Amino acid sequence: MSAKPIELDAWTRGWLVAAVVLGAALLVAAFTVSAYNGTVSQTLVQANGDKVIAIIAIPLVGALAAIGTIVVRRRHARRGVGVVTWLVIGVLGVFALLGILTIGPFVAPVPVCLLVAALRIQETGRSRS
Repeated sequence: MSAKPIELDAWTRGWLVAAVVLGAALLVAAFTVSAYNGTVSQTLVQANGDKVIAIIAIPLVGALAAIGTIVVRRRHARRGVGVVTWLVIGVLGVFALLGILTIGPFVAPVPVCLLVAALRIQETGRSRS
């Protein structure tokens, strides 16, 4: 007999979706938004080359990884978010902090959204016990 999956409430799903949307928006902005005020207006990718895509994709990949671990835990009826999710949130937070003078302020909303969702999940798990 398998355990019944644990559903997430609408607000928690909203925070998780917001993290993915913000991570994807960073990636799109790197290709479309002018990043420098100079004689020539260039996007972040045009100015720094393709290597910057890997750096800009970190928040999106992290958000997807965190959501993936949450979904797996919910399907197996496990409470909480797990160590991997907390690790991803921490790494994204440190990434935003280290880049505070460059892209950090744009990255910071992703770990914040994941943190709020994780705290909501943890609190829900405690109240049901």
